[in-house]
This record gives sequence, structure tokens and C-alpha cells, in this order.
Amino acid sequence: MKRKTRETVKRVTGREATDVEAICCDQNGDRVLFIGLPGESTKNFTYNPEPTGRIRLSEEIIALHRQMESAEEAAVRKGSNAAEEDDSNGNALINDQVARSLQLKVRKYALKHEDELLTVLASSSDSGQRAIAADVLGYARQSPEQIAALVGASRDPSDGVRNNATRALGVFASSNADLAKQIPSETFVDMVCSGIWTDRNKASFLLNALTRTRDPKLLAQLRAEALDALIEMAEWRDTGHALTARIVLGRLAGIPETRLTEIAMGPVHVILDSLRRTVPKKTFGKNDH
Repeated sequence: MKRKTRETVKRVTGREATDVEAICCDQNGDRVLFIGLPGESTKNFTYNPEPTGRIRLSEEIIALHRQMESAEEAAVRKGSNAAEEDDSNGNALINDQVARSLQLKVRKYALKHEDELLTVLASSSDSGQRAIAADVLGYARQSPEQIAALVGASRDPSDGVRNNATRALGVFASSNADLAKQIPSETFVDMVCSGIWTDRNKASFLLNALTRTRDPKLLAQLRAEALDALIEMAEWRDTGHALTARIVLGRLAGIPETRLTEIAMGPVHVILDSLRRTVPKKTFGKNDH
């Protein structure tokens, strides 16, 4: 399916797609098709060299992680509040009891095997192993070493590893303002301009947490380096996938936090109109209407 879609995009637009991804899920539990195209809002995102080590995770955590992922996707498909997530303690725990029980088992494993997870994430040549290690490491003890490893993995050559590492950092930053201060923003300002779906999705998730304090330096960096990408994402038709970009733009526009989520759930032009009053028009590029 991806190959045929890429061929069709090339034939119709004359450009190679940067990414083709079937995303789970919209409010009805259906998949959404993401097609990325190169343009002014897309920039190259530099990856780390591919690791070459032969180390692997234990079969125990591989099997447990597979069960957890299946239960999480099943919860998303149930709809209602089954997949709603509580990140308040720094771990991703969802309402669905089957998935939550597996997440807690993964946390129990992570607390006992931090060295294994850190080593595999840094050095395994198998990207699937690194992706599992990044996800499970998010359930381990919160420490500077853990955060540094996940920040480093956010430039892994595998999009699955980047996705899991950045998501774990987003959970940390959402749960604890002190932890958020330990996460350098530069990588994720670059990442939100990537042409890859998972990069944009997870970078915006993390930036949503990092911008809560409205740090002037970070907001200025986003205005200068990522404005076109954020506007493009805010205009996505699926509100759920556009929401984090809308909230970040709302903070750039100076919209009060007490009203921001409600406004972000509504028509996007309200946020963009507010943004135009605070950001010079010339910085909007091709996305200005």
C-alpha cells in the first residue's frame, strides 16, 4: 500500500513523498492516512550514526512489550475513555485495565533492568530492539542518565526509536516541571519540521509540555525556526492530531492558558488570527492566508 501510494503521489505531484503512514486512530477508531510532501515547512533532520552492537533484550521483555502494544491498540479502538492516559506520575498509564496492568508489569521490569535498556538503546544494531528499549526505558526510574539516553535516541536513524524516545520525554515533561527543564529543546524544534509523521507528532507532543512555562527563549526559537511547520500542522483536518500544534501556536500568540484548550478545539483561524497580531506577517511564509 505504501509503495503504491508513493508512486501515485509522485505521478500526481511530481514530487517524492517524505512519508506515507496509516495513523491509528481518529475519533471513530479509523485509521488516517498521512502523506508528507517536501516544501518550505519541511527541513532535514540529522540522525545519529547507525549502532553496530550485537546486544539484544531478553525474550521476557520482548514478549511483554508485544502484549502491551496489542492491548494499547485495542484500547484505542474501543473508543470512549478507554485510551485516556494518566501521565501524572511520569509513566504512561491508560484507563483500560488490561493495558494498564501490562504497562505496570513493564514498569516493574524496567526498574530492575535499567542497564540492559540503556545499553541496548545506545548500541544495538537492531532498530526494533532499540525501539522497545526506548519505550520500556520510559517506565524506569527518572534520572539524568535516563533523560540523556532518550534525548540522544531522539536522533536515532529509526523513526520507531525516535517516536518512542520522544514520547517518553513528553510524558516526563507533562508530569514534572523540574524534569521538563532538564530536556533541551533544540532537537525537538528541528524535529517538528521533519517530513516524517512520527517526528512531527511526537515533537509537537513534547513541545506542548515544554512551552507551558512560556519561556521567552523557546518561544522565540519556535517563531524563528518552526512557525511554518506548526501552522501547517494546526490546519490538519483531524483536530485530535492538530491539537498540540494549535496549543503551541496559541502560546506564541499570547492566548491565556485558561482559554487555550477550548479555543484550540474550535476553528483554527481564531488562533491564526491572534498569531498574526503578534508575529510579523512576513514570517508566515506560504501558509499566510
